[in-house]
Amino acid sequence: MADTLSVDLKASLSWLFSEGLALSTLNDQAALEFAAAIADGVGDSQADKLWHDSRSVGASASDDLDLTALVSTIFGSSVTINFAKVKAILIVNLSTTAGQVLRVGGAGAGQAFAAPFASDAAGKVEVGPNSCLLLSHQKDGWTVTPGTGDILRVNNPNLAAVTYKIAIVGTSA
Repeated sequence: MADTLSVDLKASLSWLFSEGLALSTLNDQAALEFAAAIADGVGDSQADKLWHDSRSVGASASDDLDLTALVSTIFGSSVTINFAKVKAILIVNLSTTAGQVLRVGGAGAGQAFAAPFASDAAGKVEVGPNSCLLLSHQKDGWTVTPGTGDILRVNNPNLAAVTYKIAIVGTSA
């Protein structure tokens, strides 16, 4: 039997902002939401590969993830995931200590997966403690180029190790 993948991609931010006045209270209550269904396949708004892990990156170190050779154990077997395109990346910084950030991207010239960072190999996004980063290009995906554009770096500039969780969704072709 063949494997299948379906992904629900969601992000939301809701708020209630109130201002108390002398005789009344003004409220601004709303939400901004995004949702997309990613079906099984390798075309637009489709994905057939998923990789996820809980990882720890040491003090002042980097965790370089080769998007063409991510190893995972599933159902007792070791498998290697090779992405041709990435449709979504979710990173959750599990640290609850103030200042313990993670820097995502910026693997340097030559092998950096720079596509989500406007093709700038030095581009980085900082993920604060007890925070997340969701990158999505679910329709077309970002191309992974073996040997020259396949390393996603998660850097820890802190003086202590930081644990994070990550999930990557994409295609094999």
